[in-house]
Amino acid sequence: MTCVDVYGKAYATLFLITLVLNVFLADNYFRPVPIYRQMEYFTRTHNASKKASSGSLVLTQANSTAANHSSQNGVANQPLDYEIVISHFNEKLDWMKPLADHSHVYHKGKDKGPPFDVYKLEKLPNVGREAHTYLYHIIQNYDKLASITVFLQGTDPGGEHRQWCFPTAMAFVQRAKKHKYCKSRHSLYGDWGRISHISKWLKSLQNGQMRRANLTMGEFYTALFGTKPPHGVPLCLSGCFSASRGNLRRFPVSFYEKAISFVNDHSDPEEGHYFERLWATIINVKKKNHI
Repeated sequence: MTCVDVYGKAYATLFLITLVLNVFLADNYFRPVPIYRQMEYFTRTHNASKKASSGSLVLTQANSTAANHSSQNGVANQPLDYEIVISHFNEKLDWMKPLADHSHVYHKGKDKGPPFDVYKLEKLPNVGREAHTYLYHIIQNYDKLASITVFLQGTDPGGEHRQWCFPTAMAFVQRAKKHKYCKSRHSLYGDWGRISHISKWLKSLQNGQMRRANLTMGEFYTALFGTKPPHGVPLCLSGCFSASRGNLRRFPVSFYEKAISFVNDHSDPEEGHYFERLWATIINVKKKNHI
């Protein structure tokens, strides 16, 4: 083989490498920033509210928009150390801007989303209150849950819900590291009959805006956990709490799939209020570790 042949092959190889690198750079393969792209997900629903207690599931397709760190952008979709999951309708989200890079917003309204970049944005149908959002997140991310997940509604936790919520999202993260997952009371919840709604919730139930559950709290507990309810359970209200990956994975994904079937076909099911009273049980809050 002559020197000309050797140099010719070397130049050809160098040309191919340069061409491949230019293609990858043009497509931003090495730029680790969020992008917005259309994605499709599946939500689980049951045919009618009367079938909720059986947890029968029907797959229905739903479109979602996500802004995420995808693997093709140089980030391999590794679980976060902590993630802020927000169930959003039309609330102002300025309060979560300092933690936007760890915030996963599920939008159930008609907005395009927050006016600033977030770690991830998905659009969901407006069903099931915040319980549906939280359960959906757990199901879809079961194998890649963050070490700590904070679950919040769209309102500032330090605002109208401050009686039941820690003042900031980061306060939830810091407390979770000490195994304190929600701001609760020392007393236990043990009213296993019907919820005695008051104020706007009672009015909502009376005018039909809220769909009445077919089961009492006690019956719902048994349908969900497969056992009779205990004398009392710890209580986290206002849909604000955190959970470790290990605690969420105490239950198999099938448990959460059954759970979401109770809240998947109405914008305001009473079962959403049932879940509000049972999150502490699901996330394994110990009585001494919940304040």
